[in-house]
Amino acid sequence: MEKSVLLCLLLLSSYSYVSARYDPPKSLVSTVTKNSILPIFSFTLNANEEYFIHIGGPYIVRSCNDGLPRPIVPCGSATCALTRRVNPHQCPPPNNTIINTRCACQATAFEPFQRLCNSNQFTYGDFAISSLNPSCPSVTFSNVYYLCIPKPFLSDFPPGVFGLVGLAPTPLAAWNQLTRPRLGLGKKFALCLPSDERPTNKGAIFFGGGPYTLGNIDARSMLSYTRLIKNPRRLNNYFLRLKGISVNGETILLAPNAFDFDVKGDGGVTLSSVTPFTTLRSDIYKVFIEAFSRATSDVPRVNSTTPLEFCLKPTKSFRVPQIDLELADGITWKMLSANSMKKISEDVACLAFVNGGDAVANAVVIGMYQMENTLLEFDVGRSAFGFSSSLGLVCGDFQTRP
Repeated sequence: MEKSVLLCLLLLSSYSYVSARYDPPKSLVSTVTKNSILPIFSFTLNANEEYFIHIGGPYIVRSCNDGLPRPIVPCGSATCALTRRVNPHQCPPPNNTIINTRCACQATAFEPFQRLCNSNQFTYGDFAISSLNPSCPSVTFSNVYYLCIPKPFLSDFPPGVFGLVGLAPTPLAAWNQLTRPRLGLGKKFALCLPSDERPTNKGAIFFGGGPYTLGNIDARSMLSYTRLIKNPRRLNNYFLRLKGISVNGETILLAPNAFDFDVKGDGGVTLSSVTPFTTLRSDIYKVFIEAFSRATSDVPRVNSTTPLEFCLKPTKSFRVPQIDLELADGITWKMLSANSMKKISEDVACLAFVNGGDAVANAVVIGMYQMENTLLEFDVGRSAFGFSSSLGLVCGDFQTRP
């Protein structure tokens, strides 16, 4: 094996040690697939293990059903304390356990589809991911912290899915474990999530920043940026400051504080890679639907399709009203028809926004459908969120191989 490739495979010690012998990658990348069984996006680690992408997950969760012993994270360690800080708010804090007379840190994962909480050993191990460096197509990094969950917790996951990769703005998230001193990547990651309009369409996930090579261009040039804001009561989520929503250029009339956090930390505008469609709290949804209904008053209505309530029979002359999210700093996220209307059949198209009810935790949750076929960059180091307009069905055209 060539020396450079050997170093790629044995990239297991500190950044300073490696940098003296090997120029570490500036970014890592993997192909993203949309699963046909569960509404999840996944990518590959360790050559053949699929992990689904959870931008609200605080750390990596891995299926561990082999009964093998794993390294212990001590209960009193700083790492164990971090797991308590980012314990999913839906779940009670875990109790630690004793393994071979040692107090072993336990952490908790929240499975968002069945809404289950499960606690088990927090540990560490090796993970490998692909690189665009021709001399180093795969990089292995060691001592990566993850939660070791038994099989029953993942029983409904599709075959081949080993767990989830948490990408939340937390110290133990996957992107953060790739920064200094382990690999020295930038504190950012980017996604282009594929749609199911074309079953063979793929997407891409980047760690560490660009370039995001799309044909002959760097897609970073397509991005507009807005601020990421923090909610001290919801540390595992990314939030945007939303000023208003407009339909065909007219801002809908809402209460001045409609998108604000309340004293319990509820409210706000967040993003989710496990929520199929953008979800609006009832007071926002009702005004939004009224505006969209007026803008499509000349289009025949058809029966709803769960969970989508507002469905139309498109005509040849039908033009989908443009939906704009008016963000901070005068930035607008334009939701074009590809991300606002879901085609159900040749005669039925439904508005891809959902009524979350009165008691929903957030004012707005921007869901998977609105993020598909769009380049999204989470620049956590600068507290910035970059987004493009819809790229069409070209997520699979990003360079993900050397």
